[in-house]
Amino acid sequence: MATTAVVALAVAGAAWWWDREHQGQASRIGGTAGPVAAELPATPPPAPETPDGAHLVAGVGPDGRYFVDQDGAPVLVRGDSPWSLLVDLSPEEALTYLDDRQGRGVNALIVSLLGATANGGPSDDGATADGLLPFVDGDVLSWVPEYWDRAHATLAAAAERGMSVFLYPVDGWTVGRAFLPSSQQECRTYGERVGTWAADLPGVVWMTGGDYFPAADDPAAGSDVDRCFDQVVQGIRDTGDHRPFSIQLGYPRSVSTDDPYWASRVDFTFVYSYPPAYDAVRQAYDREPAVPALFAEGGYEGENNDGGPPTSPESLRRQAAWALTSGSPGDFYGSDDWEFLDGWQGRLDAPGLRQVGVVRDVVEALPWWELHPSDDLVISGAGAARTGDTTDVLDGDRATAAATADGRAAVVYVPTERVLGLDLAVLASAGRARWVDPSSGAATPVALTERMRTPGRNADGAGDWLLVIGPG
Repeated sequence: MATTAVVALAVAGAAWWWDREHQGQASRIGGTAGPVAAELPATPPPAPETPDGAHLVAGVGPDGRYFVDQDGAPVLVRGDSPWSLLVDLSPEEALTYLDDRQGRGVNALIVSLLGATANGGPSDDGATADGLLPFVDGDVLSWVPEYWDRAHATLAAAAERGMSVFLYPVDGWTVGRAFLPSSQQECRTYGERVGTWAADLPGVVWMTGGDYFPAADDPAAGSDVDRCFDQVVQGIRDTGDHRPFSIQLGYPRSVSTDDPYWASRVDFTFVYSYPPAYDAVRQAYDREPAVPALFAEGGYEGENNDGGPPTSPESLRRQAAWALTSGSPGDFYGSDDWEFLDGWQGRLDAPGLRQVGVVRDVVEALPWWELHPSDDLVISGAGAARTGDTTDVLDGDRATAAATADGRAAVVYVPTERVLGLDLAVLASAGRARWVDPSSGAATPVALTERMRTPGRNADGAGDWLLVIGPG
């Protein structure tokens, strides 16, 4: 009886959790949709003007592995995740946040265009903290100009500071709450209006989903919400906007191409992993045809949604380093202030973001867009590959490596103290090598040999190191 009662409580708890956080993802949205034919542009609109000196994401590189800016130059994504930026902060507070992140080397943001309590907003009707609603009486096609003007100004300010925005016009929390379309055609028309509204905003990367668990009887055919999300994207495309798009699926581990409805619809893979990031990133990287395999969601500083210890700076730099040596063209950091909790201004200088910045700096100093995961460089001491969905980041000990095809640059992330065995034939020559402390950035030049011992404890008191070979 006790066991039965526990099971019953667990089922009831799961049902409550689904109803509270995700019930909108099973919404019924009827009808079909076609293009807004009368409003289709004859030719694609000109690209939005990019502020001087900014390098914003504008497309995907020629080999399908990384993002490029308006001039075709590679852009390493150095992200933060202020989900509720547009609804929780006043315009002045938003500028405080953006100025701070610009100074810390952040060049990309994850942001929801609409608010709900589950994505950090103050209410489920989409209102801002000072009461501005996005829609009149919940009608997704009747916009409140003040809301949309403020959101536009904030996103323009991000672009002026060199930050691309991975923007969710609708997500897995707002559907069924702030976003209540009456038909698939309304989804498409809403997308067309969003595309027109954002046409002059540079650096927008389109997203949907968000902790999204498709409720489809036939996954390949999709659910009503899948089709609505797709119609929103198609509405954006109707305006001539073909900037990159992807979907974020659910935790604890997913990649966009896991879902058969979305696999052929995305321009890059959104990699989501609470377990050690190398496995999911590599799965996405190895998929054909090649699209960027971007590690965009993992543990957040101060949180641990898998029930382990609070995510620490060590956990965060492990996530970033594993991702960047497994094929990801960047990474996103997150903290417990994704929803701008009281006192967030005093926590902007979080140690995790500083240390993730060290890892990013190390990789960005290399010809990182030419790096590819290497299974041949480390021939002993790599550690075990853990692939389960419940492995905590701090329980992983896999060393991961990336190298350029010509062997002139390589980087190895070693999460714990050990001796590595290297196949130097993978490298062009026994070039410049150094151990870099990923918690501080301190570099120690070393001779490159077939057996390399990590230098002991780093400045954070842990055993993880980066072995960097090549320029920088």
